[in-house]
Amino acid sequence: MRVPVSWLREYVSFDLPPRELGERLSMTGTKLEALHRRGVPRALERYRVGRVLSREQHPNADRLSLCSVDIGAGEPQQIVCGARNFEAGATVAVALPGAVLPDGTELRVAKLRGLESHGMMLSERELDLGQDHDGIMLLPDDWPVGDALIDHLAIADDVLEFEITSNRPDCQNVHGIAREVSAVLDTDLADWPGTEPEPTGEGKAEDYVKARIDAPDMCPRWAARVFTNVRVGPSPPWLKARISAAGMRPISNVVDITNYVMLAIGEPTHAFDLDKVAGREIIVRRAADGERVTTLDGQDRVLDTDTLVIADAEKPSAVAGLMGSEWSEVTAGTTTVLMECANFDGPTTQASSIRLGLRTEGSSRWEKGLDPHLPPKALRLASQLMVELAGATLVPGEIDLHGDLPEPPVVPLRRERLEGLIGVAYADDEVDRALGRLGYEWEGPGWRVPTWRAADTTREVDLIEEVARIRGLERVPAEMPGGHPGGGRLNPDERLRRRVVDVLRGAGLSEAATLTLWDLGMPERLRLGAGDRRAALVELQNPMSAEWAAMRTLVFPGLLGSARRNLAMSAPRVALFEIGHVFLKGDGRLPDQPSRVAGVLAGEGAGFFAAKGVVEALFEAARVEAPAFRPVDEPFLHPGRAAAAGDGFVGELHPLVAEAFELEPGVAVFELGLDGLRGRPPELVLYRDVTSFPPLRQDIAVVVAEDVPAGRVVEVVRSAGGAELTRIEVFDVYRGPQVGEGRKSLALHLVFQAPDRTLTDAEADAVRERIVAALAAEVGGELRA
Repeated sequence: MRVPVSWLREYVSFDLPPRELGERLSMTGTKLEALHRRGVPRALERYRVGRVLSREQHPNADRLSLCSVDIGAGEPQQIVCGARNFEAGATVAVALPGAVLPDGTELRVAKLRGLESHGMMLSERELDLGQDHDGIMLLPDDWPVGDALIDHLAIADDVLEFEITSNRPDCQNVHGIAREVSAVLDTDLADWPGTEPEPTGEGKAEDYVKARIDAPDMCPRWAARVFTNVRVGPSPPWLKARISAAGMRPISNVVDITNYVMLAIGEPTHAFDLDKVAGREIIVRRAADGERVTTLDGQDRVLDTDTLVIADAEKPSAVAGLMGSEWSEVTAGTTTVLMECANFDGPTTQASSIRLGLRTEGSSRWEKGLDPHLPPKALRLASQLMVELAGATLVPGEIDLHGDLPEPPVVPLRRERLEGLIGVAYADDEVDRALGRLGYEWEGPGWRVPTWRAADTTREVDLIEEVARIRGLERVPAEMPGGHPGGGRLNPDERLRRRVVDVLRGAGLSEAATLTLWDLGMPERLRLGAGDRRAALVELQNPMSAEWAAMRTLVFPGLLGSARRNLAMSAPRVALFEIGHVFLKGDGRLPDQPSRVAGVLAGEGAGFFAAKGVVEALFEAARVEAPAFRPVDEPFLHPGRAAAAGDGFVGELHPLVAEAFELEPGVAVFELGLDGLRGRPPELVLYRDVTSFPPLRQDIAVVVAEDVPAGRVVEVVRSAGGAELTRIEVFDVYRGPQVGEGRKSLALHLVFQAPDRTLTDAEADAVRERIVAALAAEVGGELRA
């Protein structure tokens, strides 16, 4: 929200420099985003109101005029001008030699085609008041010649730009910001702008147009007034200057009036050419499915039944809260205007804005939820300006359709609760002034909330927040509140997460954080079948883009994108992990959201066994029984290079999946449920001596059938080896003609050790014989020669 300081001063008086004022407001929750300097930078005294005394053809140039201009002091100035939109007697803006233009150029006496020009008659663009450069700016004839131009027109102004949060639509207008300034500085606020003009038209508003609301859930209130004898034309310079400084483009006096009202008090209004409204009838209704409208931006838009329209007897004349249609647009030939001011449902407006890809200054206000009591104030101001600036005749009466409007609540405020929560002792008059300046009124046991704050102030704590922010958050003591004397501690979930993070970092992986959003094509790239629960995505109703349209059901795919980008930057090795939620459709209204830990290894040293080692380290650190790695049929993993681990999996990517993610083969991933790592710590931590007796190491190669898992072989060896077998590791797998078709050879590294003696070769051989016998008996294994 851009607020010109000159406009702000019209509603509230202050002496603070603009930046200091903005910083004070930032401390109340209305954050100053930027401070802009607009218009003339200095030498304002060199800008005057002038009157053209004569205009003659330049003797040496066909397109230049030689003018004599009265500036109210001394002799008239000779000025050479190239514009053609004026004659003798015109009142104009004059820059004299020594003036500095907004672009920094200093004006000097210039010789144009042989004749001196002692000044410059200015266009809107040359004063940074607008974009019009077709001719010079013509001023009202009643402005005194010789006056400083700054006394009549904001040719130099500071513009405060604020961030307006979704709960503060009351601050998305100049009068609303002025109210905040009034409360912060404890100074008076001007009344709502606008005075009611005398209706002098014929008949009544109801004689010109009929109206009804068919969708009261989307439009609780719709009001309008009728104006005849309207003269559409350019707005006066002061109006153009104000709405330009506030960030909007001047169009015509009627359209500029609607924008001025919105900027002044926060209520969007819309002007229809009533002669173009079919049947002189307005119907506020839902659009029909497939109904079309061409909006003022020239776009043909297809509507549905969730979109509210302002329709005439034949077709939509506007998409409610967003934009009017071309066929009801006010043009230079318009003479009868229907000025609409309504209250539209915020969520409906926002949803329509997203569906249609159409966001406007009006919709940015409606979507926050506006005060349904604002339309009369807006119509009063619009009526005054229509009569004064467009020469319009106000028709008596007003159409105002609405049901029971919500009454603002009375909210109690206890002094002990206020001071106990904030930690500041407030004087009675401090509280009364703070709330009173914001528009609250004391009624018996509590404060009557102003209508423009009713949506956001419903509880005692909301009133406490109002007092605290207005009287100064810097007064809140910088100390911890009283409470339990004991220190904080991590809960089991936090301890588990930290343990997992420590292990993975120790294994050489870096933690990453990726978006929890997918595009709808992700299940196909992962080769997830239609019956796979992970293929049923939770789709967003209002996605930021098609790229982020659904919630993820697996964590590791997000890491694949990060790995691809790192490898593309010539990183030799990528090792990343992430801990986060997945979102799986369930039977309830909300999806199931279990926590998962996932990792990806790519580049040098990556592969199935590297990822498997990381998973084993996780289970060991979590004090959970090591998983039995079993074959697993995951569509996104390489068959034969993947295994189930606990409630998760580890393996290399399927070649088709790697190709879909633009990765080379050999990238390994793992993903586990975090709850599956929740081991029970032992009741008593026992110390085990590190034996000084040397171990015996032997390698064996066992030939088994292809369908026997390596994990089953390890299980048999560990069981048969007994206490003397302290370690077992699979370090190679061989398939080929030497072992026969349908069979494979597993190379095992065995470590034998006793805590009380050095094992002899005979003792180790005996244990080995038990192992060989068990392998033969339980899995049909035999030693490879």
